[in-house]
Amino acid sequence: MTQPAKNSTIVIIGLLLFIITVPSIIGIVLWHNSRTDAQSTLSNCNVRSGCILPGGAVIQFTPPADITKPFDISMRQVPASVKRISIHFTMRNMDLGFNRTDFKPQGQGVWTAHHAVLPVCIDERNDFLGDLTLDDQHYIIVFSAP
Repeated sequence: MTQPAKNSTIVIIGLLLFIITVPSIIGIVLWHNSRTDAQSTLSNCNVRSGCILPGGAVIQFTPPADITKPFDISMRQVPASVKRISIHFTMRNMDLGFNRTDFKPQGQGVWTAHHAVLPVCIDERNDFLGDLTLDDQHYIIVFSAP
C-alpha cells in the first residue's frame, strides 16, 4: 500500500472512531445526569411487601434467591396521567452497565414489568438501588436481594 493510501485509511478509521465515540459519550453523560436528579430516595422500603411512592403509587417485587434469575415487578395505584415507567438497577459506587426494564400498563392503575434481572456483582454484594422513573419523576429505591 502506498503512503497516501495508508494515510487516508488512518484518517477514515479516526473519523469513524470519532463518529462512534462522541455520541456515545454524550449519551452516557446525559443518561447519568438524568439519574442524579431523583426526587426522593426510599431507603425504608420493603419491596417484597410494597413501597409507597410519593403520590401514592405502590411498587412491589421479590428479588429472587438466585439473582441471576429474572423476576416480575408490579406497580399499582399509578395515576392515569403516567405514560411511561421504567426501572434501572445499580449498586452504590459500582458501575454495572445499563440495565433498564420497562413497564407495560395493564389497566386500572396497574403496570407490570416482566423478566427484570438484577446486575451481578463479583464482590457478592446484595445492596441494590432501583432507579425508578415515572415519566419525568425519578425515585431511588434502596433494597437488598436475598
